[in-house]
Amino acid sequence: MQRDSFSDEKSPIVRPPQTQRPKPARRFSAVYFALIYLYTLAYGLLTSVPLLDRLLQYLPNPHSLVGDEYQPITTRIPSASTPLGRQPRRTTSPLAHTIDEVPEPSQSTPPRRRASSGSTSTALDDSLAVVKRANRHSMPAVPSTPPSSITRSFKKKTLVLDLDETLIHSSPQGSYRAHHRIEVVIDKVACLYYVYKRPHVDYFLRKVSEWYKVVVFTASLAEYADPVIDLLDAQRKYISGRFFRESCIPHDTSYAKDLTAVDPDLSQIVLIDNSPLSYFINQTNGIPIQPWVNSDPKDEALLDLLPLLDALRFTDDVRSILSLRIV
Repeated sequence: MQRDSFSDEKSPIVRPPQTQRPKPARRFSAVYFALIYLYTLAYGLLTSVPLLDRLLQYLPNPHSLVGDEYQPITTRIPSASTPLGRQPRRTTSPLAHTIDEVPEPSQSTPPRRRASSGSTSTALDDSLAVVKRANRHSMPAVPSTPPSSITRSFKKKTLVLDLDETLIHSSPQGSYRAHHRIEVVIDKVACLYYVYKRPHVDYFLRKVSEWYKVVVFTASLAEYADPVIDLLDAQRKYISGRFFRESCIPHDTSYAKDLTAVDPDLSQIVLIDNSPLSYFINQTNGIPIQPWVNSDPKDEALLDLLPLLDALRFTDDVRSILSLRIV
């Protein structure tokens, strides 16, 4: 009998097409999930406090700590050995406010083998339970009003600025470099003044107005000082108060400035003046500055004061810092 011609050859093995298994997503533990949740609460608290709002630029956003490629430990990509009937549901984001429960194992699925250490398994279960209960509720609202004990620190302090030789220099003899010309009529006599801005004065006023309530206190007459202040703050955005010679106290041949006329609370007021005689009444509130008479176009005295003013606005009493230079 003739043998089948195919009987001696091995029949080829037909293999099903292999699909590329997805790369398992990275997982994080329940403890890491709890830390992320606590950091989210703290981050939300910082955003509601204006004083600490600048710290946020140095802190990472909570949503950037855990990307979409991470999954909670309860959300796993099923392996080849995992039955299809027990595939857990995928969560859209590990920072969601609810955690999908893992379905209970059916009769056809063997129960998951527990860890050998009973204490470790119990601690993990307790941590998961705490996180689940906390995430079922929305994030608690942070009070918009800070506690009364620190309200005073958030209140803007008052910064009093001298005018002549501190912010500007004026002279009846001018030149083409003058920023402005002001005609002042005093006792029916007209006088023409050439006004020069101190270098960086525009930036200085714009910056300190974000930190303080800015007031100009000058010993000059209002007929002269008002147009000059309008030159510095044409839109009246930075300077909120103006005090002139009638608010000063005569002292010998000059005038002294009593800061209680601006704010009775001397712990919250700072004066910058080129003449120490102007603040001899309130010496612990004054900051001296070098007089400027249009002699140095590269003067940076105003910029040098910004770090000190930035720090003083956080103190409870400015005199506790400014009095150190008198001792």
